[in-house]
Amino acid sequence: MKMLTDNPYSLCGDRENSDQYYNDLDAFGEKAIIKLSEYLGRVTEEFMRHNALTSLNMPASREEYLFEALLIGSFWNIYGGYASATHDSTLDIMKQLAGLRQVKGITGITADKTRGLLGIKLMKSPEHRDDFLIPGVNGFVKLIQWMEATGEFQREALRFREWLAFFKYQDETYTFISICLMKNAAKRFSVESESVMGTYTGGVNSFNRQFFDKYQLREDAISVLRDRSEYHLGMLGAYIINRSTRNEFLKTKEKVLLVPGCLKSSQLSGCKSIKDKKGEICAGCNAGCMINQLRQLGNKHNFDLRILSHSSDLSAWAARPGEEQQVGVIGVACLTTLLSGGFELKKHGIAAQCIALDHSGCRHWKDNPENTGLNINELLRRINADKTPSGFVNENKKSRTGDPVAA
Repeated sequence: MKMLTDNPYSLCGDRENSDQYYNDLDAFGEKAIIKLSEYLGRVTEEFMRHNALTSLNMPASREEYLFEALLIGSFWNIYGGYASATHDSTLDIMKQLAGLRQVKGITGITADKTRGLLGIKLMKSPEHRDDFLIPGVNGFVKLIQWMEATGEFQREALRFREWLAFFKYQDETYTFISICLMKNAAKRFSVESESVMGTYTGGVNSFNRQFFDKYQLREDAISVLRDRSEYHLGMLGAYIINRSTRNEFLKTKEKVLLVPGCLKSSQLSGCKSIKDKKGEICAGCNAGCMINQLRQLGNKHNFDLRILSHSSDLSAWAARPGEEQQVGVIGVACLTTLLSGGFELKKHGIAAQCIALDHSGCRHWKDNPENTGLNINELLRRINADKTPSGFVNENKKSRTGDPVAA
């Protein structure tokens, strides 16, 4: 009998904390970058040369572009079949609904309910999982349109559109070969990442099988029922973002930690946080609340804290036009949403670092939401130029999240 689980991933595993995960990620990330450079280095460098001449967006590092090439191959492998089988009229309807979900009130609620009724049935029917999307400009357009229509991948789609513009300048053979190389690199990554980092995502496939029927009519089905390799992409993406933007982040004069509401001691009621234009401010109402403890840690280590909802506008932290970016952001999220947040911060020119929640626990994943956690050692490493305060490691071993106040 297969063990049931409602935790698709855990960065702690059977350990008291997630320290070992970050050690494993450092080793895995270093090797992954070398392999990506070997597989996709040439096409990435050609894209970078083209992009430098044509794009108005802020340039990224070579490692970030290598990762984007891997992401294209991964999305093509995972979602290409669904995109190929989805009718254009369906894409139009779903894209409009995705836009309406941003409207507050009954309009947004109705749009989400309608997306739930149509989403999996029309956009991600299992029978089309292995359909073939031909590598090329037309196929790429179809994939991007599908991503935008889901309402879940707009930020990734924006990055893909820059690659699409590059491929439109190339001949068909070059584009076909390049996308095939990306797909092959993604297949290798899927196998190798599962071998190395799979110990932390052992519950994904069981979770997806166990709860597939439950999510059939839910608007968050595509967001929640993710391929196991996408969790590993979140790991590698966070590693590369942290590595690529590290120096820029440390130069900022102010630091702010953006955390999700699932870190509250009570996700349903009792929180006395104060809302402002940038999120919620912790009022310190509960001594045992993780967010309150992080707030106190921020007082010691000179960073601010805001509680954000899933749909928060990250542009609030961007500098005004013509001004220098003064604020560095540390974003905390589930493995499957880290990337979209990272892309959004990059889009607005915000120097950012990323930390994954140790496990998922909000209403998207559980009928009865539970508290999540994050690794305090990793947070301090991000804040303090990779210098963990002496003696704190022992404190962190007391629990899955450590004792933030003791830091």
